[in-house]
Amino acid sequence: MHDVAMSDNELAALRALNTALMAENSALRREVSELRLRMDTLMGLSAKQNERLDELTDILRRRMTTRLRREQAEEPDEPDDDPPPPGGGEGTSSPSEEGAGSGGSTKAGARAGRGAKGKKKPRKGGRRPLGQHLPVDEERHTAGCCEHCGSNDTVARDIEVSEKLDVVRQYVRRRRIVRETRLCKQCLRPTTAPMPPMPCHRSAFTCSFLAWLVVQKFVLLVPLDRIRRLLLSQGIDLAESTLVSLIERASDLLGPIDGEHWKQLKAGSWMGTDGTGLDALLEGVPGTWNGVLDVFARDELTVYQFSLTKHGDTLAAKLAGFEGTVLCDAESRLDAMFEGGRTEANCNAHPRRKFGDARKVQPKLAREAQAFLDAMYRVETEARQRELTGEALLELRQRKTRPVVDDFRKWLLEHEPDLLPSDDLGKVVRYYLRHFDALTRFVDQPDLPIDNNRCERAFQAHAKLRVNALFAGSLEGAHRWATILGVVNTAQLLGVDVTEYLIWAFERRGTHKKRFGIPAAHLTPAAFQQALEERQRRTKAA
Repeated sequence: MHDVAMSDNELAALRALNTALMAENSALRREVSELRLRMDTLMGLSAKQNERLDELTDILRRRMTTRLRREQAEEPDEPDDDPPPPGGGEGTSSPSEEGAGSGGSTKAGARAGRGAKGKKKPRKGGRRPLGQHLPVDEERHTAGCCEHCGSNDTVARDIEVSEKLDVVRQYVRRRRIVRETRLCKQCLRPTTAPMPPMPCHRSAFTCSFLAWLVVQKFVLLVPLDRIRRLLLSQGIDLAESTLVSLIERASDLLGPIDGEHWKQLKAGSWMGTDGTGLDALLEGVPGTWNGVLDVFARDELTVYQFSLTKHGDTLAAKLAGFEGTVLCDAESRLDAMFEGGRTEANCNAHPRRKFGDARKVQPKLAREAQAFLDAMYRVETEARQRELTGEALLELRQRKTRPVVDDFRKWLLEHEPDLLPSDDLGKVVRYYLRHFDALTRFVDQPDLPIDNNRCERAFQAHAKLRVNALFAGSLEGAHRWATILGVVNTAQLLGVDVTEYLIWAFERRGTHKKRFGIPAAHLTPAAFQQALEERQRRTKAA
């Protein structure tokens, strides 16, 4: 019995000890939590203080630079052999005259009055010269009687010529086509002069009008309802459904050209891609369907394709037959694209921006990381200025960028363990380490750019048009949107006149398609540019 009682007492003591330990453990956990909160607060305050110190350092540096420039500008030049006499004697200009001679500047006049000769800086701004490529409409005006005494007995003495920018009002006109019909005396059969090229048979609109409509929507980014109001202001009442059918016809004519661009993209060694939203009205679906507009681009080539979903399988199916490198963002939905032998390359613009954002929390480390990427971009800037490509660009990247990349990897591995998972800098550091090979693939492939900004810029016009038009009217309308926008964007990047190109393409793809007999591969904006250059060479040779 005594042994049993002792066991019960020991058990009670152990329980009490356990309770005390648990209470002490809870107190310690609370203290640790409080310490963590204090540490986070101190880190935040330290980051703010560091950021403030950086701002003060930048302010002081700018002030010192401004002061040095001002002192250098006010330093007197070397004295002349015959310096002007002191005082206001003969040969000395008055302060007002010196100020007028230096452009009427009060500060310049004050410096001249003090006897200091500041170096005159080249004047910036002012009117820019009028474009010499513009057509000239010349008009002549003759002076009448003398404006002083009213006499009509005057003789021509001189002329004054001035040029101004003028605007010819744009308006829709009627084109009357009169075709003669002649009767053959031999077979007694009539022959009518052929109709000029039109978008389609029995069309009430010319190729020029169709090109104007496409430019209004996809270059000037004007939705169809506003175009209709513009036409109504000129007394032209066209139903919006008619404008929709014209856009459909333009898409049908440009579709093979867009397909040729897609073939050229898939025939290359790489392409960039990105995606953004495009809402569309679908029959039987309430509201709008949140679709995706994907862009595929390389150099001047641009192709847009609409999809109902963001699934990577859809993109993989579109890229069937292409086995090159795809430059894109590091998204999990895009993993399916790289299962068929394609190589992944990622964009450095995103982590570069993230490192800049992380300076709010970790200014010193984030600045160090950003310095590596800035060094890589400086090499790319040098390559563009020197117009390097191929082996020359590869040699430059291996010589200058490769050491930076290797040092950057060491830096990332060194600081990654010390960064908290919730830290913004820690997130971007781990992101770069996970995708390091894809982010630095451009170093070994000279045809690859350092980032995917080319594709992101391709969405600028689409984003503005999406704001103005809100959505595509149907699934077919979304595909037409993608087709026309791709051809127009390619023409813009090549620097050709979009209106002139569209008229040229519509005339050769419309009712006179068989007469011209030109395949779509020879009707691209690049082919139009070559045709213009050939025409200019012939004109110069003649």
